Amino acid sequence: MHPNRSICTAVASCALLTIALSSNGLAQLDTFAVNYVVASERLHTAGQPDMTQLSSVADRGFELVINLAPPTSQNAIPTEGQLIASTGASYLNIPVDWENPTYADFELFSGVLNQSGDRQVLVHCMLNFRASMFTFLYRVVHEQVSAEEGFKAVTQVWEPEDHWVEFGQMVLDRHGIDFELP
Repeated sequence: MHPNRSICTAVASCALLTIALSSNGLAQLDTFAVNYVVASERLHTAGQPDMTQLSSVADRGFELVINLAPPTSQNAIPTEGQLIASTGASYLNIPVDWENPTYADFELFSGVLNQSGDRQVLVHCMLNFRASMFTFLYRVVHEQVSAEEGFKAVTQVWEPEDHWVEFGQMVLDRHGIDFELP
């Protein structure tokens, strides 16, 4: 191999490793599902897993899967609930309207997580936008995680805008949490 070519290959490899290990790259290191993020030891978030990934949820240690996307969403798997149940994990679909997330949605989500004890939970939606925001809000409101710390998991996936910022701010304000969503 030509010496310059080996240097170029080494530099390219280092660049790829640096990108993979950057904070935004962390969401992509695990090939489990698109935008997969470990929000906490117990709570993980992701975009829509495919059928093979869904059939391995129990093997990955998940005992509960919460899907926040409506069943009519693009790439939804109509048999997702049955597929997950066949692995031994529990499944719940809370169909959050992308254009109109509500406090009632958040209350239902929180109630389920509050009743799930220490079970390992995968929260997902189409791209991990709804899932990351709801999980952030849950952790801050119910687990007393600082908003600054909790929001890091959201920004690994997206920068919420418009009605999602309004929704998140409304939940934080209702619970007296002093944090301004960017």
